[in-house]
Amino acid sequence: MINAEPPRGTGTLPSAAAAPPTMREASKVARAAFIGTTIEWFDFYLYASAATLVFPEKFFPGLGPAGGALASFATLTVAFVARPVGGVVFAHYGDRVGRKATLVASLLLMGISTCLVGLIPTYETIGALAPIALVLLRFVQGAAVGGEWGGAVLMATEFAPPSSRARLSSWPQQGVTAGLILSTAVLLLVTTTIPSEAYLAWGWRIPFIGSLLLIVVGLVMRLKVRESPVFAAARQAAQEESNGQLPILEVFRRYTRKTVLASVAYIAVSTTFYVAFVYLLSHATSDLGISKTAALTAILVAACFYSVGIMLSAWIADARGRRPALLIGLIGALVTSVPMLLLVQTGEPILFAAGLSMFSLLVGMSYAPIGVYFAELFPTAIRYSGMTATNQVGSLLGAAIAPFVAAALYQAFGMVAVGIYLIVVTAVSAVAVAILGETRGTEIER
Repeated sequence: MINAEPPRGTGTLPSAAAAPPTMREASKVARAAFIGTTIEWFDFYLYASAATLVFPEKFFPGLGPAGGALASFATLTVAFVARPVGGVVFAHYGDRVGRKATLVASLLLMGISTCLVGLIPTYETIGALAPIALVLLRFVQGAAVGGEWGGAVLMATEFAPPSSRARLSSWPQQGVTAGLILSTAVLLLVTTTIPSEAYLAWGWRIPFIGSLLLIVVGLVMRLKVRESPVFAAARQAAQEESNGQLPILEVFRRYTRKTVLASVAYIAVSTTFYVAFVYLLSHATSDLGISKTAALTAILVAACFYSVGIMLSAWIADARGRRPALLIGLIGALVTSVPMLLLVQTGEPILFAAGLSMFSLLVGMSYAPIGVYFAELFPTAIRYSGMTATNQVGSLLGAAIAPFVAAALYQAFGMVAVGIYLIVVTAVSAVAVAILGETRGTEIER
């Protein structure tokens, strides 16, 4: 059985690996987590964009435009199946071997698989092997992302001093937003500078292959960072002695209530993000007639507001508590859901951008405290697995189905139903957060 607290009175002196970090080192680790997460999610979002613009024609031409689009979108779902698988594997080794090694491995997996997507011959060249290879590489991408978030947040959290823990641990969340901004900006650049025929023929491959350079930068930064001192101290004190139980099983056996409530709390965080940045992008271009350039520009602006929301909420989480910061974001998203959708439905690009930006600011505020909040719920020996379990279960119940649910509700009942969906989800998550309680002041070293 994994002990929740280290044995006392061991008299063991801390090693260099477990030495307390300085604020300068903690900030360096947070930046490394930010860069790595940015790169991983840049690659992840890049695929999603190509799945809309390129893959139906290049990898599923025999299915026709509609069938090809559906098949291409189905490959996106593969990633959500792979994310919990990768999350469990990476979290296991993160709790057993260390945080640093798993983060390096996840970054390498993402980089190699993304580069290979840019090198795959199309259906015209190798037939059915092309979509098969595409699905396999998307699975690897999903597995890599599944192990990335928890490890990046943990490194930033376990290096951070208590007074700045929420702010420093929010850097990986900023990386998710930065990845969205970077991939959208690159897509805008490529689609506006390369003629359409050339882009479909070979131009779409450039961002995939070029991302390999970003991976090298991320690897250099991560390799320069030492292992988490909290994890190193726990190993030295033999905190993680076990009876052979897998960390993920210990999470569900010993922390069932916390895991369920935290998973429910995360549903709204992931749902609101994917409705705003995935479903509404598709809705704007296909149903409202807004141009791709205008819609992508609106996404860029809204993502910047999302980033501001993360910064504001992280400050509140350190100053007032994790639960108040998270509830401000959730309740704010609940209140602004309908006004945002009314602005979107006007079909005016400026009003679309304004509504999306207003909503994104509040949604960002609900995202910032999640990392440190979840980290403080679990002991060191199973913290990676606990965070990953809550994140992936919440994503499966939220992000994985949100665009499809929103689209189905709109087609059947109109945009009012989408608003009700957002209100119900955020209300349920807010109740879960209220029940979970506050974690600020938790001594994560124990």
